[in-house]
Amino acid sequence: MAIEGRGGGGMHCRHCGRLIAVPASRCPWCGERVMVICANCRQYTDDRESLCQHCAAPLREDTMEEVRAASSLRPEVAQLVEDRERARLVASGVVGNHASSFLYDDGQRRTVLATLFSRSADREKVAAAVLFASCAYLVQQDYCALGSPDEDGAMQWDERRPWDGQEQSPEAYLASHAGAGLTVREAIHRAVERMMDFRFEVVQAPLVRTPGLPKQPLVRDLSPRSAVDAVIRAGREVAMPAYEENAACADTYQLVRTFVQSDSERVGFLVQAILDVLDWFHRYEQDPTVALTR
Repeated sequence: MAIEGRGGGGMHCRHCGRLIAVPASRCPWCGERVMVICANCRQYTDDRESLCQHCAAPLREDTMEEVRAASSLRPEVAQLVEDRERARLVASGVVGNHASSFLYDDGQRRTVLATLFSRSADREKVAAAVLFASCAYLVQQDYCALGSPDEDGAMQWDERRPWDGQEQSPEAYLASHAGAGLTVREAIHRAVERMMDFRFEVVQAPLVRTPGLPKQPLVRDLSPRSAVDAVIRAGREVAMPAYEENAACADTYQLVRTFVQSDSERVGFLVQAILDVLDWFHRYEQDPTVALTR
């Protein structure tokens, strides 16, 4: 069997042994392939067998291209369907949906993320936590790597292996800029732009202006949502496999804590990069002409 140990309302992955609540092509915990969809009956079946376990037809894997063609889905809907098929238990989704567990602070005890972003406002803190957890996930899962800080504290955002999880996720947006010669700050900035559908236009300057002052262009923000709202929304709406909340939060917290403990210097520079990006968008939202000085 591709997934072994049935019983107790679920199955266990043959690779990591963890409980999988519903059938899936990949284990939501370790990401290893465990099953495929039969092209004949469209049910999940053992990926190592020559015949489908359900319809006994010669096993031929269904592909998302075939699903798209058969269903005639709009591109954005088809992407969501594909994301649900390849969904991983990514940190952005866990932190975004259970932010209070990761930002706990009762004055005596604080979680790691609450400590790192203690000076941020509440919603900014959640957005920063989602971005930080996404970076930590990519590094800890060996998709990306942080280069050594230069004299200005800038770190290169390097690719270790291609991203193969859900495409509509903070992790995907960040991974798409890895290995392109960008710093992690630049990669985070571009990822946030994508999450908020960042757009602006330059309109004609006013005909009447204060004498002696240079003619200033007018810039209108066309983005449908703010940076903070967009990041929080991206974390909350990422397609996720079925998971048990306590176990998922515990594992994600351990991943983040291990990342923080691995290199305190780089973590400090990453935290500052995230805060700098969110501050830039805050200033832009107050005065869109900031976009002309990027």
